[in-house]
Amino acid sequence: MKSLWIVLGIVGLIIVLALFVGGSYIGAKNTLVQKNEAVNQAFSQVSVVQQRRLDLIPNLVASVKGYVAEESTVLTNIANARAGVLAAGSDHAANINANNKLDVALGPLYRLQEQYPNLQSNQQFMRLNDELAGTENRIAVERQRYNKTLQDYNTYLQQFPTSIWANMAGFHYRDEYFKGNPANAEAPKVDFSK
Repeated sequence: MKSLWIVLGIVGLIIVLALFVGGSYIGAKNTLVQKNEAVNQAFSQVSVVQQRRLDLIPNLVASVKGYVAEESTVLTNIANARAGVLAAGSDHAANINANNKLDVALGPLYRLQEQYPNLQSNQQFMRLNDELAGTENRIAVERQRYNKTLQDYNTYLQQFPTSIWANMAGFHYRDEYFKGNPANAEAPKVDFSK
C-alpha cells in the first residue's frame, strides 16, 4: 500500500510538472505572437506616415520646379530616393534603408529656400513645406514607437525561459531598428563671418 502512494505521488508530481511546463510554453508563445504582431502594426503605422510623405513629395517638387529649374539635381535625387522607397515594398530592412536615403535626399531641398527668397514667399510652397515638416515629425514619432515596440519584443524574446520556448516556436531576434544617419554624428560648423 505504501508503494502505491509513492507511485501515485510521483505520477502526480510528473503531471503537475508537465502542466507547469506546458502552461509556461503556451503563455510564452501567446505573448510572443502578441508582441510580434505589435511590431508589425507599429511598422505599418510608420509606413502610413511615410506614404503620406511620398504623396506630398511630387506636389512639393512640382511647386519648387517653377522657381528653381536649374536645381534639377536636388529634385532628381529626391525623385530617385522616392522611387527607392516604393521599390522596397514590405521588406522591413529594405524599407528602412530606402527611407533613410530619402531623409538624406530631402536635406538639400530645405537649403534651396535660403537661395531663393521668392520660393519662401510662395503660398503653395509654404503650405506643402509645412505639411512635409509635420509629416517628418510624425515619421519621427512613429519610428520611435516602432523601435520601442521592437525593443519590447526582443527583450521578452531573450528572457529566460521565454528564450527556450521562442526557439521551439520559431520566433527569432529581429534587428530591424530605424537608426540615425551616421553622417549626423558630426556637429555642423557655424560660420558667421560670411
